[in-house]
Amino acid sequence: MKLSLIKKPVSVMMALVLLLSLTTGLFTIGPSTAKAASAEETRFLQLYAQLKDPASGYFSAEGIPYHSVETLMSEAPDYGHMTTSEAYSYWMWLEVLYGYHTGDWSKLESAWDNMEKYIIPINEGDGVQEQPTMSYYNPNSPATYAAEYAQPDQYPSQLSGKYAAGKDPLDAELKASYGNNQTYLMHWLVDVDNWYGFGNLLNPNHTAAYVNTFQRGEQESVWEAVPHPSQDDKTFGKTGEGFMSLFTKEGNAPAAQWRYTNATDADARAVQAMYWAKELGYNNSVYLNKAKKMGDFLRYGMYDKYFQQVGSAADGTPQAGNGKDSNQYLLAWYTAWGGGLGGSGNWAWRIGASHAHQGYQNVVAAYALSNPDGGLIPASATAGEDWGKSLKRQLEFYNWLQSNEGAIAGGATNSYNGSYAAYPAGTSTFYGMAFDEAPVYHDPPSNNWFGMQAWSVERIAELYYILAASGDTSSENFQMAKKVIQKWVDWSADYVFAGERPVTDANGYYLDSQGNPIIGGDNPDVATVPAPGEFWIPGNVEWQGQPNSWTGFSPSASNAGLKAITKSPSQDTGVLGSYIKALTFFAAGTKAELGSYTSLGGQAQELAKALLDTAWAYNDGIGITTTEQRGDYARYFTKEVYFPSGWNGTFGQGNTIPGSATVPSDPAKGGNGVYASYTDIRPNITNDPAWQSLLDKYNTSYNKTTKQWENGAPEFTYHRFWSQVDMATAYAEYDRLINKSNGPVEPAAPKAPSKPAATAGDKVVNLSWNNVATADSYTVKRATVSGGPYSTVASVTQATYNDVSVVNGTTYYYVVSASNTVGTSPDSPEVSAKPVAVPGPVEGDLIVQYRTNDTSPGDSQFRPQLRIVNNSDKAVALSDVKLRYYYTIDGDKSQQFNVDYAAVGGGNIQGSFIKLNPVVTGADYYVEISFSAGAGSLAPGAHSGEIQLRVNKADWSNYNEADDYSYDPAKTSFSDWERVPMFVKGNLVWGLQP
Repeated sequence: MKLSLIKKPVSVMMALVLLLSLTTGLFTIGPSTAKAASAEETRFLQLYAQLKDPASGYFSAEGIPYHSVETLMSEAPDYGHMTTSEAYSYWMWLEVLYGYHTGDWSKLESAWDNMEKYIIPINEGDGVQEQPTMSYYNPNSPATYAAEYAQPDQYPSQLSGKYAAGKDPLDAELKASYGNNQTYLMHWLVDVDNWYGFGNLLNPNHTAAYVNTFQRGEQESVWEAVPHPSQDDKTFGKTGEGFMSLFTKEGNAPAAQWRYTNATDADARAVQAMYWAKELGYNNSVYLNKAKKMGDFLRYGMYDKYFQQVGSAADGTPQAGNGKDSNQYLLAWYTAWGGGLGGSGNWAWRIGASHAHQGYQNVVAAYALSNPDGGLIPASATAGEDWGKSLKRQLEFYNWLQSNEGAIAGGATNSYNGSYAAYPAGTSTFYGMAFDEAPVYHDPPSNNWFGMQAWSVERIAELYYILAASGDTSSENFQMAKKVIQKWVDWSADYVFAGERPVTDANGYYLDSQGNPIIGGDNPDVATVPAPGEFWIPGNVEWQGQPNSWTGFSPSASNAGLKAITKSPSQDTGVLGSYIKALTFFAAGTKAELGSYTSLGGQAQELAKALLDTAWAYNDGIGITTTEQRGDYARYFTKEVYFPSGWNGTFGQGNTIPGSATVPSDPAKGGNGVYASYTDIRPNITNDPAWQSLLDKYNTSYNKTTKQWENGAPEFTYHRFWSQVDMATAYAEYDRLINKSNGPVEPAAPKAPSKPAATAGDKVVNLSWNNVATADSYTVKRATVSGGPYSTVASVTQATYNDVSVVNGTTYYYVVSASNTVGTSPDSPEVSAKPVAVPGPVEGDLIVQYRTNDTSPGDSQFRPQLRIVNNSDKAVALSDVKLRYYYTIDGDKSQQFNVDYAAVGGGNIQGSFIKLNPVVTGADYYVEISFSAGAGSLAPGAHSGEIQLRVNKADWSNYNEADDYSYDPAKTSFSDWERVPMFVKGNLVWGLQP
């Protein structure tokens, strides 16, 4: 790596820019940012303010982050005001570092709440079931096989069942842990403003709607996809078929259905963010447990698409998996799940993915979810073990894919060509999976964009730092992480410039000082010209060869047969942010490992600083952005979206698709149909404010014969949300890892502790609050009157305290302050609690016994079975007896009470629904069971016999029994059960109310 690319005049110039901005008010700094200690912290908080300013336009009316402020855009989302799970995961990261720098963690919790409401398709407490039939899923038959094809024209794919799916080993474990199997993952794509017009079928109170695009193989780009609703009742699409018949075909018309697809990298990034929140002072177990749950379900992204044994299809004959043998222990491209809608919708399915891309791996999430020091091991019995294996496997994956230069090649597949085809002779393998230069998509090739390098390897840099800082510098995991990041930084920095512009040829290849293209190799001598104020990073990487088949980690091994050719210098600000973070974590890791920066670590730190200073000049008041040419926008006008012959339907914008302006499809691509264009399908794009200028540019510049923009390609300036967060967090992490590790710029007293909580028990009040990063200790103060005066009751070093010097029945008020060598913070907000004696259950001669055979606690009914036992010496009239079964309704609807069987006669039993106010833990309703005179009396020593009850809502929406006070799935035979209290003539004679 050459450090000559960092020029002193650039640093001087940027110092003047910073001085100007801070002294003239060029950038407004609000009250919360006025005491920023460094240029990097100041800039982070300014970017944060720009992102959250409603005038900037990053968020919708429902508080959802748009993919981009601008709307005329087609890349992964084909419209700027869509959003992705990626954007949400970046939002978590932004709020984590805001919490660290300000002590205000409420923004992180609000972001997670919004994510749970709008992009995790579960009943988040509003009573709406967005996975309404998941309880019908059969883990022994997860899905029906359909092959993937090379061209969209070869679709729909026949649901053939040619290969029987293996068994899903996670479903039972997840049900046992959470009470149901409703997948706690984000669907990857949301139409935020309902621009497509499909609407939100299952939750019409939301404007944002779940949609999907890519469904037709590796060649289907954003320009060839057909957007469609994820909740498809066949209102749109082809009459009687909806959109399903574009993708799969079967013997009958497709059923109405819901279906969601997760992008594993996004959910892993959300978990990664929560790991850092925990490390940086956040301790609210409610949200940390949500991250654990997300990680638990994310394991589905490790499994082969149809649960086939890993490596079994090398000869073209895959074997169905049984247990964990279909687990790749890598993060594949997606997992997907769905089920039926309507009266015949009692079915569900689930698939994994067979293709693993290096850009989707996340070693920090794997560490957090597997290592006790990571602190996020999920609840399921084997989750921690699975993630521990995944951590090692991912690190091996990177070492296997690292080229001779240092770049990371594409990935591997367990289903060659998407159809479990036999591997060609000589194919390199990794644990039986075949090398794939560009997994998942080929238009453009999925591993050419340099962003895939920066995104992914930045996480390796984080793990290297985490392990080094913890003292783990000898394990194989550490050695694998260190080898990858050290070689990658050494390679990439040769092609990164601040204050200089690299010289390239017309094809984008870097040139050396002799004017020759640089085609790989170590330590290239890239020719440059002075360019003060500019930054340049690679845009693409081309690939030659393949790695050696994997046989295990060797510190000295290399892939001489795998070459990376770096090209196409870029000013992609989002990728720049990730790249700077990779440099920053690597530099901090070398210091954590050895006590001071290594030569390469020091160079990485200086390069990160130079890039940060240079990038700030590109802040236009809304964010950091550069102008980009979009030569691919000619495809707005190209007829290339395939529709099979005879397929006609309606789109959500009111138009018929494919429309009347189609052209015949190309038979060479394997189909028999027509092609339409982007605008044929989505006519509303022509109303976009930027459309006319694009159209004018196309008409005056684009040569349809040569397919060249003769007067220059159209130029756009985009403010992508993820890109801005990547830059903002780059400033924040540099400040945290470099500035603060070299000593605080200005020592200061700590901030006040935030989010205090007080929970009362029997003669105890349990207190907790968020950690304050610079605090050495905390002082807990108490009063018996709100507002004080307060008396000190304890000084502690942890962010928790249990006050046992309290008296039941008295309300206590608490505040907490933080201290360090500089001073003491203001007090936290006040919290209060009133300790009370915990009542014990009433026990007598009348006993309630309970059992259940309800193994689906997330379905549309609950079924307790009860029995009353009389151990007294007197008969008891059942008409004097009432029982109460406590539960949560999970969406307030009218309910129905049913008696399936009763030895005393079902007609002699009544049920009344009572709503609790206030609600209590585990219950917001109880059903009161009473008896008519016809039930008779219960003699001494007798029991009532079985009483089999069933409760459902009138609309048959689901309950979630897992947290119900009176529910216990372990009681499958009659047992005494205190959580179903019994009253005789209005007096409690058995059990305990919640």
